[in-house]
Amino acid sequence: MKIGISRLWHEANSFASGTTDRQAFRSGEWVHGNEAIQFYKATATEVGGALAWQGEHSNTDLVFSRCAAAPPGGPVEQELLDEIITSILEDTAFDDVDGLYLSLHGACIGTKDLSPETTLLRRLRVRFPLLKIAASFDMHCCPTEQLIAMLDVATVYRRYPHTDMDLAAKRALDLLARTIETGEPSQVVMVRTGVVLPSFNMRTNDGAPMTGIELYSEKLEQESSPDVLAVYPFASFAYADVPATNSGALVTSTDTEKGIEAGQQLADYMSSVREAFSPMLPTAKSVLAKHPWVSRNRIAILEPSDNPLSGGIADTTGLLETALHSDLPDGSVFAFFFDPALVQKIHKVGLGAQIDVQLGGRLDMRFGGPVAAHAEVVCLTDGKFTNAGPMERGLPVALGETAVIGIGPLRVIVTSACKAPNDPEYFRLHDIDLSTVPVLLVKAKNHFRAAFNESFDEIIMVDTPGPAMANISTLPFQHVPQQRFDLSRKY
Repeated sequence: MKIGISRLWHEANSFASGTTDRQAFRSGEWVHGNEAIQFYKATATEVGGALAWQGEHSNTDLVFSRCAAAPPGGPVEQELLDEIITSILEDTAFDDVDGLYLSLHGACIGTKDLSPETTLLRRLRVRFPLLKIAASFDMHCCPTEQLIAMLDVATVYRRYPHTDMDLAAKRALDLLARTIETGEPSQVVMVRTGVVLPSFNMRTNDGAPMTGIELYSEKLEQESSPDVLAVYPFASFAYADVPATNSGALVTSTDTEKGIEAGQQLADYMSSVREAFSPMLPTAKSVLAKHPWVSRNRIAILEPSDNPLSGGIADTTGLLETALHSDLPDGSVFAFFFDPALVQKIHKVGLGAQIDVQLGGRLDMRFGGPVAAHAEVVCLTDGKFTNAGPMERGLPVALGETAVIGIGPLRVIVTSACKAPNDPEYFRLHDIDLSTVPVLLVKAKNHFRAAFNESFDEIIMVDTPGPAMANISTLPFQHVPQQRFDLSRKY
């Protein structure tokens, strides 16, 4: 059995400043053919999971086309997307495959095409009208009906933080191999809830409502007819301004009617607990005014409104400005600002130098202007490390050149690439021992907890203005009806 593998992974925030370009992909994941084997081997990623799966199935060959991924951000430049899709579509490596496995996010948006993943599948189906195709999706996908109708198998991450990317790939390949070997046709059906579930209260490791949804979906899968092969919920992505932004259930089955029945049961359950997802975040000012570090507890304060893994731009200043007027204890850390030009300026003056800086507010003044400060250069790096935490373990990361500057009691990290500070090696790179940090201020959300949940006495999310803020009522949606965000609405 020969299976073709490709990856197009990007989550687009329609309200982020700017677009996602080629450099974002090249500094993320940009490999082709057998390059993928060395790049992804032993990583906790979908393609890493596919390679591990192959090791357990000696009768299977995997062939690789373009594998491209970039951190979440603004919509992807259309010319680049067209190039990626065409390279996958025309790849001769797929000439004699028995099936395809696609690692997709499900919330990719182009500057022109609102569903490039649908475009990819549509064009693949022209070339391969009868080929078995499986795909895995992020929990925050926004799949279209047309996309789902063209798949034989679909899986979705079950854990949030997403520490099961590799497992989603393995399951997809198990089901794909089954359909190839047995010849029994399967199809994917989708049942929507009519609401978008915000991700602030979505962790699956501490009793949040998504935990119950995942348990319910697994129970449905086990207790449904044998024709129902896989049942997965998806929450959608609240900052994707596309018509398909809507949560629901994806079911792979050999009987359409039974698949829809299972999907409807799951969608109904999701709707019944939707109000538990309502975000109720305190303001940065109210939290910092209480000086929660006075008790000598070690505190992490998260700023999800500018979280890079929600499409944040690492440029908003709401938390920093509040923190600089809050009598922080010495040794506190702020992670981070994305500003390549400032990094170059800091590297030019060198370690130990004094420098006047403008932090944030360079990309989008909607969320606050720049903060001026006088700083000392305390660390310079090349920005390279390999993830050691549970998310995407083993994957190399390139931040470009980075710097750490000292401003009073605060050390501030500035990077040349906008990538989330969610791995222990991120802080080791910057010579920061988190065990000695009394207060960590960080542009992050739930994924931060995968590596650091036990590292702090308290982790607090605060709301500030930003492209991924909790209160989305002020964001200018054009394609998503506002009622999909009303979790108290009766159905």
